[in-house]
Amino acid sequence: MKYALQYIRPGALSLCLGLSVCWTASAQDIDNPDVFAVAAMVAEEVELVREFMGRPFDDSPRLPASDVSQHVVYFQAQSLFRKLNQLAQEQAGIERVAAPPVPEGELTPADTILVVEEALAQIRRVKLALSIEAEADLFPPTGSSATGTFMTLLDINRQVNLLLEEPPRPADVFGQVTLSSVFAAGVLSHLGESDILPPAPPFDGYKRPADVYGVLLRCAELLGRIGDETGAPTLHISTRRNIPDDIEPGHVYDISTILVGGLALVSSMLEADDVFPTLETPERIFPTQVYARANVLLQQLEQIEQLL
Repeated sequence: MKYALQYIRPGALSLCLGLSVCWTASAQDIDNPDVFAVAAMVAEEVELVREFMGRPFDDSPRLPASDVSQHVVYFQAQSLFRKLNQLAQEQAGIERVAAPPVPEGELTPADTILVVEEALAQIRRVKLALSIEAEADLFPPTGSSATGTFMTLLDINRQVNLLLEEPPRPADVFGQVTLSSVFAAGVLSHLGESDILPPAPPFDGYKRPADVYGVLLRCAELLGRIGDETGAPTLHISTRRNIPDDIEPGHVYDISTILVGGLALVSSMLEADDVFPTLETPERIFPTQVYARANVLLQQLEQIEQLL
């Protein structure tokens, strides 16, 4: 493996020739460029596995996001770890383990880099099981913002979706949207609203993943404005761009997890109590059922914005 040591800030880190990069700098020394460097290394390792497996390359347009907080970056890293842990189970028989626990207090790049290192270890276990001898270079931490790091992690997440034997399904998206709706109901209750669970809109035809994706983008755009009002560091998304027609359930799942993390943070910032509204789960879940639940969430977020 080639390590570009001459580009690394003196004293910032040391490298272990094992499964992961071992960062020995203090937390104050670790910043988003360091996280980005390890994330880029994960991306290169994932690409080696993708080529070996003969899976398609994900070239979908990037999410139109900006002003991404460290909180959002951290949870995107957790999502990546969980997927790579699943891939390691499928291809290497590695036992599934939980994502690293969320630290207390304000999240920092030093917290995020530990999760990304764990993700790097997982993809390298996959390479070992598949006898892939090619190695990725270590990218020097030359610079990237939290938004740039988030985009890279999201790109990797999307690619890993195409490597999994059991990729995210509409039912997985439905579960995430339902959890978001539960958080939203708690926020509405905290704001004094009695109607915390609006009815689903009437059936207006069968839907595809792209339809669900469009609704969740609108939810994310609203969540960004709600975050501004409540002081919750969410991300900002623009819905002005066209949505590709080849949206897959994995794309929809990734944005649904962003909504869960953002609404959990809003709920925490407002110190909203937990509520447990009755939300039925259909026996069979397809994009049409997810679309209906996503529209319930959209109505909830519109109510929250009006109440703030």
